[in-house]
Amino acid sequence: DITFVPTLENGMQKVAFVKDNFSKAILHYASVSEKADSKFITKLFKETFEKHNLNRVKKPINILTDGGSENKGEFTTWVNHFNAPPMVSKITARTNDFPLSNSMAESTHSIYKTEFLQGQISRTIKNHLDSLERFVEYYNYERHPADLCGLHPMEVIAGKIPDKDFFKDQ
Repeated sequence: DITFVPTLENGMQKVAFVKDNFSKAILHYASVSEKADSKFITKLFKETFEKHNLNRVKKPINILTDGGSENKGEFTTWVNHFNAPPMVSKITARTNDFPLSNSMAESTHSIYKTEFLQGQISRTIKNHLDSLERFVEYYNYERHPADLCGLHPMEVIAGKIPDKDFFKDQ
């Protein structure tokens, strides 16, 4: 999903995050000041797959998107012609395939804007990009989502399994 983030000198920036559903980790992100179309999303996912060697994963990969135009066109073509060992499929939220919303993406945007930025606005694109980088570090390594039972997302990515009884004795 795309969220809009203002800067004082450079206008509105369009930001997208790619997250892992199980670990809640932000795998990659991108921001542009021009139109955030399907070329932007396709490039973001290609970079994510390369960065995390997802082209070599043996298990199927499902990409959950909303129905926005940025998740169609070139992006759908890339998913449909994905040329690697994992089976990659795109699932659109609020459809028969996935009747729930894309709330995980929406919550990440909310956490970025309210909990992390706390209403502050970056002056320049460079300030904005620096802020995004700090946010990803914060989100992946310092924040502990309740459903990860005391772990941060990168601990789960590294193989630790959340234990709902971890704090039981305490």
